[in-house]
Amino acid sequence: MSRKLRSTVVAAVAAAALGLSLIAASGPPALAGDDRRGGGHGGGHHGGVVTVATGLDNPRQLSVGPGNRLYVAEAGVADACEPIAGADDFQVCGLTGAVTEVRRHGQRRVVTDLPAMALGTDVIGASDVAVRGNRIDVLIGGLSGGTAFRDALPDEYAILGTLRSERLRWGGLEGDDLDLVADLAAFEIANNPDGNEPFDSNAVGFAALGHGRWVVADAGGNSLVRVGRGGERLVAAFPNGAPVPNPFGPGEIPPQAVPTDVAVGPDGAYYVSQLTGFPFPNGGSTIWRVTRDGEVSAYATGLTLVTSLAWKGRTLYAVQHDDDNLLDGSYVGSLRRVTPGGSTHEAVIDGLSSPYGVAIQGRSAYVTVDSTSADIGSVIRVSLR
Repeated sequence: MSRKLRSTVVAAVAAAALGLSLIAASGPPALAGDDRRGGGHGGGHHGGVVTVATGLDNPRQLSVGPGNRLYVAEAGVADACEPIAGADDFQVCGLTGAVTEVRRHGQRRVVTDLPAMALGTDVIGASDVAVRGNRIDVLIGGLSGGTAFRDALPDEYAILGTLRSERLRWGGLEGDDLDLVADLAAFEIANNPDGNEPFDSNAVGFAALGHGRWVVADAGGNSLVRVGRGGERLVAAFPNGAPVPNPFGPGEIPPQAVPTDVAVGPDGAYYVSQLTGFPFPNGGSTIWRVTRDGEVSAYATGLTLVTSLAWKGRTLYAVQHDDDNLLDGSYVGSLRRVTPGGSTHEAVIDGLSSPYGVAIQGRSAYVTVDSTSADIGSVIRVSLR
């Protein structure tokens, strides 16, 4: 993850996808679940909200795949973790990450044994997933400090900081079955697009473009990177924000950008969400519009701690991980309908416990909640007007 993030979002403050829509014959998943907005166990509907998956470990981004199945990236759990020599407070936490498939009548893990790391209790690991046809793409978050620390870890941690892909198998996949598509941590070390030091990579959201191409948001590197057969290429680097007061002392701090997700808009441009780094100013998040040749402009402002984006037609939806004061530790957020060019954005649903990812199918939005918790992470379905 990244020292810039704090809890979520890839787990981290650390100081911290996608709207795929596939048309299929079956209806959306509807599992017995919780009647509260923030996770746990129970049953039924509540105010147009239905829980469709439960028991997830730090669920992050999710997407809709063939047959209207949902695929959820689970970062893993921070149990039995061991410190990494020379990596400050980072720990390795075994192969506890996964990808869960949610069908109409149940859920199962289709990818297991993905590596997990922790910064304190914040978990870094599988961060985004997409399924196209019979192939699954999985993005695994990176390690502050880039590849140097990773290279000193056991072989099973070699997939940290990479985008991977493989053909889905009914019997499931393990982490070492996944083929390398792109090494985002190595790209950060080689290029350092934002110019900040130390090097920091934590790829947390991507969009599959088809034909062997992807575009990836690196929250640690503050960059948007296009991936293809020719390797990785920088699309844009995002600058620090205007200085804001330091809540813990004198002076001001320019929060880092911390891009968290990317979705391709109806105009073909990339739309990039922003968490912002410490001190996580309320209303300080912008959704950026980035053209294919890297021209960056503000599409919407006045948001707070945005972690995920998805389009429904020409309307963009955004998840705010926390609507007010991330530093108070409450993590109560919302799903917002974004006003183009605006700074005020209608809440579709608020009062959500640590929401993170959003995917849209038909008239429903699917949101991961309790995204910074093990065992109680969930996916809820929210009706859209």
